[in-house]
Formats: sequence, structure tokens, C-alpha cells
Amino acid sequence: MTAMTAAFQSWLGKSHLSESLALDVMRLRSVARALGEIRLVVPFLGLRQELRGANKRLSRRLLDSEPRGRSAMVDAFRAAERELPVEVRTPQGTTVAPLLDQVRQNGCADLGPIFTDDQLADIHAHLGTMPVLLAHDAHITTEAAPSLDQVPAGHNYACYKYLDLWSCPHILEAAIRDEIIDLAQGYLGCTPTLYSVNAFWSLPNRTPHKATQLFHRDLEDARSIVVFTLLTPVAEPHEGAHYYVERSHDLNSLEQLMRAKGAGRDDIESLFTRDGTIVESNARRWFDGTARRFDGPAGHSFCIDGYGLHRALVPLSRPRLLLWFRFGNFFNEDAYKMRLPPTHRDSAERLMSRIPSTPRHRYVFRYLEEALATA
Repeated sequence: MTAMTAAFQSWLGKSHLSESLALDVMRLRSVARALGEIRLVVPFLGLRQELRGANKRLSRRLLDSEPRGRSAMVDAFRAAERELPVEVRTPQGTTVAPLLDQVRQNGCADLGPIFTDDQLADIHAHLGTMPVLLAHDAHITTEAAPSLDQVPAGHNYACYKYLDLWSCPHILEAAIRDEIIDLAQGYLGCTPTLYSVNAFWSLPNRTPHKATQLFHRDLEDARSIVVFTLLTPVAEPHEGAHYYVERSHDLNSLEQLMRAKGAGRDDIESLFTRDGTIVESNARRWFDGTARRFDGPAGHSFCIDGYGLHRALVPLSRPRLLLWFRFGNFFNEDAYKMRLPPTHRDSAERLMSRIPSTPRHRYVFRYLEEALATA
């Protein structure tokens, strides 16, 4: 046994978390070989450093990729599934085929309610005692307000510290549901990586924010799927409805759709530029009246491929709270963070106990568990 292999085996044996991260290194090495990214593999840095470096290089590659070039990365991750043990990569066989067909064809699907009224009451009772951060995701800012009603008028969003949100009853239990993971795996074509759990308030009567309230694409992965849940009701579209341009997640499908509308090459390419102003203006021009709307009672859920064109309306009269679970091929640390303050060991351990100890769950939630393990 070489010194490198011995070190690998020693590191691998420390915990379930170590094993999951080690599997990820082996998988990313396979992705690197398929993409010809020889710089992606730097084993002499140490396994954890290699993992972070590989994730960062993949994120940089995405920034340089043209729309059609993203498919090579999708294919590489699918092929790298062979690096994972059968017990990790085998779906549970839940009935997700009809929803999966919808997401593949249109880029989105309605999931119906995933929380009961009693569960929603528990969630709001917990979150109602927490301070809020003045951003739409906790890793963006440390600026806070004691409560939602004390958010300054100049801010569009408020969210929660990660531990405050993740310790909320029923939140993690929704994310770990086999049908959610099976849906994500079926769509991605590989075992999914949970890379963000977040909930944020959109505040009324603000100027639309480019992060979510204008048509845009999420670019943090070659393919991803986001499960959204309304934690407050959106009974009328003007109270924060979410809009999605069906078939805009796939270049060929969008080209066919645009050609049928009489669009030219420049019109089509304008919807894939990285200039958000151009994307917004042209998406509104072509799809403002036909984009699919998602709204409904509190607890209602839907999912989208975030690469498709989407936006949410600024609420007119009351704040709207939206929960998301984001699943993708890898953890793009340039786009998302899961860092926790190292002062909450008891809370972190309680949260880890809520994640099932199956090999599949431990792998899918490995970055969440890593954040909890280092708190």
C-alpha cells in the first residue's frame, strides 16, 4: 500500500462524513478526466483541499461555458456515477415519473402541498422568534434586524441565519423525503448534491431586485433543480407569484419555441446572454403574458430547473416567505456557502441527528453535514 493510499484509507475511516467527502473526490476526479481538466486533480494538496479546488475549478469552467457547452459537464457527472457505491446511487423507487416528465419537457412542475397546516404553524412559531438578516440568503450579509417588522424600507429581502432556519421543525424532514431526492436524481441523471437550504421574505412595495424579481437564469451549475415552497399564501398573483418560461431551460426547446413565434437568431441568443438587462427586457417582450404562474396557499410547492427563465413579482401589500431546497451536480462554493459560527455545537449535533444515517442521505447532504460538523 502506497503512502498516499494509506493516508486516504485513514482519512476515509474517520466518519460517515469523511467517507461521503472522499467519494466526492473520486467522483470529481472522474469528471475531471472526462472534461480534460487535468488541473482539476491536485491530490498532493490533501483530499479536502482537492475537493474545494475541484469545485472551484468547475464553477470557473461554468462561467466560461457557452449554453451548448454546459451539456458536456452534465454528461460527465452522469458518467461519474459509477464511482459511487450502489447503496448511494440507487433511487428508492418512489412514484415520480409523471413529475419527472414534466420537468424534463417544460423545466418546471407543480408538486402540491408538502406541509400540513399544523406543520406550517410550527414553522412560523419557530421563525417568529428569530432575528432576520437583510438579504435573500444568509451568506451574503451579516447586517440584521431584530424582527421582520423592523427591516428598513430600502431592503427588498429578509432571511434567517442558517442554524435558526435549519433547526426549525419540519424543514429538514421535507428535504430528506425520498420522493424529493428521487425527483432530483431522475432529472439530474446522477445522485444529487444538496447545496442550499434557505427561506427568505420578499417585502412589499419595493423596486424589483435583479436577484429574483426580474427574469434571469441561475448559473451555479450545469443542471440543477430547485424545490420551492410557499410558507405564506399567495392568493393573488400580485402578492408575489412566481413566473417560469416553460421550455426555456433547454436551448433546443427554446429555439423551437422562439422560431414558432417568428423570432430570429439575435432574439434567441439575447435570452442566453450574461447581460441581465438584455435577458429581462427580451424575456418580458416574448413571454410576459405566457410564462407559467405558480402561486397558491401556504405549503404549496413547485420545482424548476433554475437555468430556465424565471422571476417573482414584488408583493403588493404583504411580505411573502419562500423556502427553497437546491439540488445540483456539485457544490459551487463561489455561488453558495454553508458556513456556521463555531459556537453552536449542541444545536449542530441535534440537527445532524435529523438526517437519516443511510449512505444515500449522508452523501446527498454531505455539505450540510460538513457545515454542522465544523460548527
